[in-house]
Parts: sequence; C-alpha cells; structure tokens
Amino acid sequence: MGRYVEDVMQREVVTVTPETPVTELLKRLVSAQISGVPVVTADGEIVGVVSATDVVRLGAGEKEISAGKVVWEPLLLPDEEYEVDSAAPFFMVSPDWRYPTENQTEALPDGVFDGFTVSDIMTPAVFTVKARDTVEEAGKFLLQGRIHRALVVEDDQLKGIVTALDLLKAFVED
Repeated sequence: MGRYVEDVMQREVVTVTPETPVTELLKRLVSAQISGVPVVTADGEIVGVVSATDVVRLGAGEKEISAGKVVWEPLLLPDEEYEVDSAAPFFMVSPDWRYPTENQTEALPDGVFDGFTVSDIMTPAVFTVKARDTVEEAGKFLLQGRIHRALVVEDDQLKGIVTALDLLKAFVED
C-alpha cells in the first residue's frame, strides 16, 4: 500500500504575510526551527514562499545569486579520520552546526534587515501538491523543481506543508 502526502505532511503551518518585517520572519524561522514558510495575505491567499536562503541572500547584500557565483567545494579528509576512499570527495556540514537560538536573533546587528519586509525577498511562486498525491509523486515534484518544500493545497486552501525531510522519514518508515 502506498503512502500519501496527507500521511506525512505537517498540518500546523507557520505562515507570514508580505508585510511581515524580515526581522520578525527570522525570529519565527528560528523559534520553529524551520527553513521556510508560505506567504499568505490577510485574506488567506497564498502568494509565495520565503526561506532562510532568502534572508541570507539579503544579509549578504545580494538580491539574486547568479549560477556563476555558486560554488560547492568538496571536502577531502584523510582516510584514517573517516573511513572513505580519499579519491571520492564528499560534502559535510560542520558537526557544530545548529539552528541559531532566539537569543542570537535578538543580538542581530542594528540595521541589517531594517526596512525590509517579506515581500522584498520572497519567491512569488507557489509550489503545491495535493493531499492524495503519493509520497513518490511528491518526491519527484520536489526533485524536478529543485525545491525543499511544497504546500499542500485543496480548493485553494492551505492544508499543510510537506518537506524533503518529511519524505525522507516516510521512505525510512516504509
């Protein structure tokens, strides 16, 4: 029996409006320990998504990062430290990496995001799936779109969100 998006999606979705200040967005992302949220109007219309990457892009002073600037360097470590073939590069996140804490977001340098709202940095596109789509279909959708999350929408209403991590959990549980 196949699993459906409704079996693995998150039903409680953190949202923001286009008018939400970026500093408030950052606090919500950190507080909920998530990397992106849907952007909805006061009427509940879904108008886009905004992610931690969008905040980082703004903090780095870049509105857009061209493909020519993106570099992902392989990390080569000695064989004796990690049992891998030294000729095969692999990528690694520092084991010290953690989401920032709420105290750290309170200590943002003054003015970094002042005057910016979600509408300034959001992606004005909505990537959606249906609750009765299979987990496999949702996985293909995320891969084809090169995205990390899709909104679960029925009758133009936001019902949930499904992320790549939700799908990974579903694949492990099968």
